[in-house]
Amino acid sequence: MPGPRLSKGQNLPLPDYVRRIRVVIGWTDPQIDIDASALLLGSNGKVASDSDFVFYNQPASPGGSVRFLGISATDDGVEARIAMDLSTLSSAIRSVAVVGSLDSHSFGALGDLTLTIVDENEHVLAEYITVDATTESALQFGEVYRHGNGWKVRAIGQGWASGLAGLATDFGVDVDGEAGLEPAEVSVESSAPEPSRSAMPPVEIAHHDIGSPYRLWTQARKFCDYELTVEPQYLPAIRSLYPRDFPEKDGELRPVVELIPEPNGPLGQWAVSVRTADRTIGYLGTEDARRWAGVVRRIIASGFVPTTSSRIWAREDDGFDGVEFRAYVQLSLGDPDDAIPLNEPPAAPYTMLPRSSIVQVTKEDEYFDSLRKFVPHKGFGLLFVTLGESVPDTGRGKPHVEVRVDGEKVGQLTPQMSQRFLPMIRHLRERGLITACWADITGSAVAAKLRIDAIKANEATSEVLDGPPATIPKLGSALPDPLAYDLTPLRTKLVPLAPIPPLPTAPIPAEPPEGSVVRFEKGGRYNYVAVRRGNRWETTATGDWGSINEAMAWTQLASRVRKFDIATAWSPIDPRDDARVRVPLAVIRFTVGATYIAAINVRVGGRQDGDWYTTITAQAEERLPLSACPDWSEIVQSGRQIQVVTAWAPIRVS
Repeated sequence: MPGPRLSKGQNLPLPDYVRRIRVVIGWTDPQIDIDASALLLGSNGKVASDSDFVFYNQPASPGGSVRFLGISATDDGVEARIAMDLSTLSSAIRSVAVVGSLDSHSFGALGDLTLTIVDENEHVLAEYITVDATTESALQFGEVYRHGNGWKVRAIGQGWASGLAGLATDFGVDVDGEAGLEPAEVSVESSAPEPSRSAMPPVEIAHHDIGSPYRLWTQARKFCDYELTVEPQYLPAIRSLYPRDFPEKDGELRPVVELIPEPNGPLGQWAVSVRTADRTIGYLGTEDARRWAGVVRRIIASGFVPTTSSRIWAREDDGFDGVEFRAYVQLSLGDPDDAIPLNEPPAAPYTMLPRSSIVQVTKEDEYFDSLRKFVPHKGFGLLFVTLGESVPDTGRGKPHVEVRVDGEKVGQLTPQMSQRFLPMIRHLRERGLITACWADITGSAVAAKLRIDAIKANEATSEVLDGPPATIPKLGSALPDPLAYDLTPLRTKLVPLAPIPPLPTAPIPAEPPEGSVVRFEKGGRYNYVAVRRGNRWETTATGDWGSINEAMAWTQLASRVRKFDIATAWSPIDPRDDARVRVPLAVIRFTVGATYIAAINVRVGGRQDGDWYTTITAQAEERLPLSACPDWSEIVQSGRQIQVVTAWAPIRVS
């Protein structure tokens, strides 16, 4: 639920109960990183020391009251998060300024930006949308400040054309003003973890066994773009991925799936099956299978298994004709032309960085002669690139990250962005590893642009820094004819899998004794009761149709219903007025002459005395003074020994 919307300059008190908040800066362009930060200010409006400046390279204030949580992609774009524990902030801190800076853009080019304040339960407390930014490269979005014994938040929207240097200077942060820095950098040492030299095993060139997975490079970063047609014969395979007792709520799975060609299978030489957990859950459409044939066959011919991510959404209902299972399957596919990189992985030991937010490479025009050879005919493609440290020989410049493709320099990162990668690059270099990452290239015969997609130093986990290198198998050469690939390296993998049989029928519980009353539901919203009379169960069904008939043997009834409750306690009612029978789904039993009857109140907001369905069959209705759907007054008038159920117990399989 949206919170109060602030206008520029407006303030709002935070609720007294709020002590931990998160400040979220959001923008829509995933190609641009806003360097979000927070400054802990005293009564003079300045920081007491550089340690009060919290940003990506110094992600926590002294004591951890304010923490930079990083940047992540969202469905609406990108967001940066800063956490604040107001209860532990030093009393010397009078306010916390929330700011952001850009490396090579202006805020006016980004359109609307949002500042959102949420509590620890993600409830929105306040929101501010900037609308008037122009040439500013640094911006104060707002502030959280003390007011009496509480806290307030103010929307500010004030900018600096002088960028991070101007912003930091105004707040009292020491800035390194050496010439040649673009822009100036704050003089805070990197907080990236130092390498543990005693824990660094020797690194060898990666080896991938036959049958190893090869993840398609086109797999979407957050969503699945291809809907798989789920044929009925594959529903048992999908159902078998879930537990025997299907989740109460709709079930969602996100398994990795394999794309396996089946050239000798019954669906023809172009067939591509979709498999997971040794089950076939469907096939690519005929035309899609032809489009993907070259990619999947090249990977198979190289001895590897093409894989990608998926999303399976399913639900299971008690339908009128038994249990109904439905499933929807989506895959991350994209364009087959972009599923495999244009170049080969590095020959020397390397590790591949996980993806994060996209960063634009700069100065590509200076290296276009090297870059142009990688521009594909269609003007877009994916590449392996490596990141290395470049230290100027002379002058007052600082080290920066240079970007290489197949060993040739094709661009570099800005000085500010370089500082976010260099601690990690140096750490991996000390382990004997080249830093590699995913990149895309867009260009023509006269110009090209390169972007990388990789985590930065503050996002690196111990697994990335000190774990086994993440590498990608090297593929054989591409062939113009998909049918020309030799698939024998994985020929046994290409045999169609046997279908998964439907789940066996669940055991039927022992039949309750004569006179028992049970209740159950079908279709998620239809409620029934049944009473045992001799060898049959008379139900509150209104006729002989669907899966629940008026009278059924226990084997028939129990095979069509998954869960029963049995009445275990009864209480006489006061026929003049008894609130217990007015409760929706109340169940009663009574007799009319020699006939033993049960009934359920199916009212959900109807008449006060309910809407009653009884276990009277059409045949019995002809001789009884009571209908199958009587009013309460009729039940009281004709029924004897009326009792209401006061306790239930589930019927379990013995």
